[in-house]
This record gives sequence, C-alpha cells and structure tokens, in this order.
Amino acid sequence: LLVSILTVVSPTRRATVAVPFVHDLVIARRFIVRFVCWLSCKSVFTMSHCFSSRRLAAGHQHRAGIAVAKQRAKLSCRSNTAASATTTAQDKWLAKNVVPLFPAADSASSQIQALQDSCRSALTSLRMPSTRNEEYRFTEITGLLAASLTPAAADAAVSAQQLSQLKFPEAAGSRAVLVNGVYRADLSDVTALPQGAYVGTAAGGPAGALAQLGTLSNTSGGPFAVLNGSLVQDVLIVSLPSGAHIHQPMHVLHISTASVGAATAADSSSKARVLAASAPRLLISLADGAACEVVEEYVSAAAAQGSHVSMPLAEVVLGPGASFKHGYVNREAQGAIHFKATLVAQAERSCYQLTEARVGGSLTRHDLGIHQLGPDTTTSMKHFLLAGAGQLQDLHSKLVLNHPRGQANQLHKCIASAATGRGVFDGNVKVNRFAQKTDACQLSRNLLLVPKATVNVKPNLQIVADDVKCTHGCTVSDLSEEELFYFRARGVSYEQARQALVYSFGAEVVQDLQYDKLVGRIQQDVVDSLKKTVEDA
Repeated sequence: LLVSILTVVSPTRRATVAVPFVHDLVIARRFIVRFVCWLSCKSVFTMSHCFSSRRLAAGHQHRAGIAVAKQRAKLSCRSNTAASATTTAQDKWLAKNVVPLFPAADSASSQIQALQDSCRSALTSLRMPSTRNEEYRFTEITGLLAASLTPAAADAAVSAQQLSQLKFPEAAGSRAVLVNGVYRADLSDVTALPQGAYVGTAAGGPAGALAQLGTLSNTSGGPFAVLNGSLVQDVLIVSLPSGAHIHQPMHVLHISTASVGAATAADSSSKARVLAASAPRLLISLADGAACEVVEEYVSAAAAQGSHVSMPLAEVVLGPGASFKHGYVNREAQGAIHFKATLVAQAERSCYQLTEARVGGSLTRHDLGIHQLGPDTTTSMKHFLLAGAGQLQDLHSKLVLNHPRGQANQLHKCIASAATGRGVFDGNVKVNRFAQKTDACQLSRNLLLVPKATVNVKPNLQIVADDVKCTHGCTVSDLSEEELFYFRARGVSYEQARQALVYSFGAEVVQDLQYDKLVGRIQQDVVDSLKKTVEDA
C-alpha cells in the first residue's frame, strides 16, 4: 500500500525511491515476521511454561494429596484396627462363651424356640457394652469378659436344709423354685393357688400369655436381654384371668449353683475365672382387674461360693385395672455376677408397685423399663442397695408416661459402706406431651460411710407436658453426728449405733416387703456386710 501511494505521488522517483524503499520494506517485513514469530514463540513458551508450572503444581498437589490420603488412610486403618480389635475380642468372647451354651432346639417349645431364634439372630451383630457406652458409663463389666462361661446344670442338687431356711409362712402353698433358671416342680408347691390361676412352664401355658412372650424384650431390652433370650431354656409363667385374685404372696425362689464343669475348669486354670451361666425368665400376665403379688428372691447354693453369673429377665403385662405388687431381693454370695432386666407394660387404670432390696453379689445391675400405656395409671418404685467391699450395685430405670392423670413415685436409697464399694443410679422419668395432670416424684438418698466410697447418681426428669406436678431431688451424705451422739449418750456402742442407723436408713424400703422372715434375712445380710467392712478396715 505504501509503495502504491509513493508511485502515484512521485512517479519520477519510483526507481530511485521505490526500489530502495521496497528493499527496506522487505527487510522490515522479515524483521516483523521474525519479531512476530519470536513473540509467538515466547507467548507459546510462556503459556506452555505456565501450563507446565500449573501441571507441575497440580502434580505436586496431587502427589501431596495422595500422601495425605495415604497417611489418613493409614491412621484410619490403625484406629479401625484398634476399634475392630476391641469388638473382635468381644465377638470372640461371645462366640467362645455364649454360642456353645445354646440349648438344644428340640428341648424347647415352639414359643421358646421362636424367642431363641430371634435373639440369636440379633446376637450376630451384638457388641458387648463398655464404659464408652453412655448406658454403661459407670458399669465396668471386664470381670465378666475376663471369665469363661460354662452351662449351669438344671438338675443340680439343692440342700433341703437351705430350702427349709428360705421359706416364709405367708407363702405356704404358693412357692415356685427355679434352679439355674429352670422350674423344678419337685421342689415347688403351688397347691394353694385359686382356680383359674396358672403357674408353670411354657409347655402348658395359656395361649394368651404365650403370645406376650418376648413382646417387651424384643423392643426395649438391652444386650443382656438378648443374651437371656439366646440362653433361655424355659420360662415360668404366672397368668391370671379377668377378675382373679391371689391373696397370698407368690414366692419365686431362684437358686444358682456352680456346675461340676466350672469347678473342674477353675482347678485346671488359675488365670481365667469360670462361671456357671443361667438365664431365668419370668412372664407375668394379668388380665382385666386381676391382682397378685410375686416376691423374687435370688440366692446362691451353699457350695457355689459365688462362681456363677445370672442374667434373669421378667416381663410384666398388666391389663386394664390390674394390680401387681412386685418384690425383688438379691442375696447372692460374694463374687456372683447378676444382670437383671424388668420390663413392664401398664394398661389404663393399672397399678404396679416394686420393692427392691439388693445386698448380695459382686457385680449387679438392674435395668428397669416401665411404660404407662393408658390414663389413670399408677407406678411406685422403691429401691434399697448396699454396696459393701468389692461390690458394684447399679440401677438404671426408665419410666415413660404418655397419657393423662398418671402417677409415679420413685425412692432410691443406696449405702456405700466400703472404700471399694460403688453405687450407681440413673433414673429417667419422661412425661410426654399428652401426659397432662401427671403427678411424679423422684428422690435419691445416698450414704457414704467411709472415705473413698463412691456413688454416681443421675436423676433425670424430662417434662414435655405443661400441666403437671413433678419433683425430683438427690442427697449424698454421711451419718448424722447428732444421731450418733444420741445413741452414745444412752450407752450404745459406736458400731451398734452405726448399724442401727444404717438399717433404719434402708428400713423405709425393706419394711414394704412385710414378711418378717424375709425382712430378717435382709437385715442379717446388712449386719454381716457392715461387720466385714469393719474387720477389713
């Protein structure tokens, strides 16, 4: 274009001007082409360099991410390995100690076999609890996991003298004896029961009662309820039709023994403790308006020496207007392990009263679950626990109120009489939205008789309804010095004064059992435990 313009403007100088200009233009064009090529190459190099840098940075980040991921995976594997090691150890304990104890399938009724099958299927995914579980935060069960289990013989011999000593006259003719969880008709006497009442095993039980077997434990039972259902051999059924009443108490005596295999294994291995395992099961079924009283008493055979573990479970189904008075006494020998579950379903206008006294065993726990399923329902719970030397007494209770005008009253008393004794109480009362006009009271009182004695108390009252009357409280203290001075000023020794005050502390609960011989046995156990604590000190 410039050449054309110069030629038109100055045609005479085209030869002298145009040629050198064109020559210079060629050179300039070559320079421009080279410059553009250089710029292009530089841009491409810069872009490729940036892209390479980005790829290099991305590669570094990718490799760093892989390294971090590998490190995290390694740490996760380590933590998962540690966690799986714990659960595997527990699973191995179940596989080694529980599965071999399964009763033969042909020895149980169809209802018992169905319960066993459902619990054994749940056993495959069961993990034994530890202190990392909130429900077992203060319940250390390593003593059980460190032991080996062996089946307890259902036909074990029981001393006639011991059976005679464990009677009380008010229950004459209404006594059921279970040895290692199996009902023994040859040791029982149920001749005084009224017509229509059934006390016996599942083989001849009423169809309505058998239909209720496992309905509560399958929905609200804990891990030891699963173990009970897996190991249960039979069930003791107490069933009353509509309007039936048993006017005298029904004494259900549970005797635990150490089997011959346990003794032999204990002699051959000094490292692992061998415990004879049993799974007693009780089903209470009261129809509309029925009423009765059952007193459960757990003891160890004279030769057992506490070498046994018992995992009893009681299901209580109360119809409309039914009334049930429940006594629970644990007097097992030192060293025994005891995990009990009591599950209660109350229909409208029903009444459930529980009186509990636990002074025996080394590791005992009671899981109590109550559901009020109708209006105008009444629930009363009283507990007395004595934690002596090397004893852990644990109580976990859950009461759920879903309907109006319900009443609930819970009194918990615990004495820790030794430095190695521990009491645990976790009481939960939940008043839901529709439980209006509810009247609920919860009180926990605890005595620490020596330094380093421990109680872990957690009263818990959850209120969702807005028109209720609910209270709860907790006290932890030693014996009053003024009360001790009152006894000493009247010539009573210091130890006798402490024993009197300790027993009077628990008498508010124990006296509700009403029967002199039974109350006397509990009182003697309290005195013996306090004497042992003084001797050890």
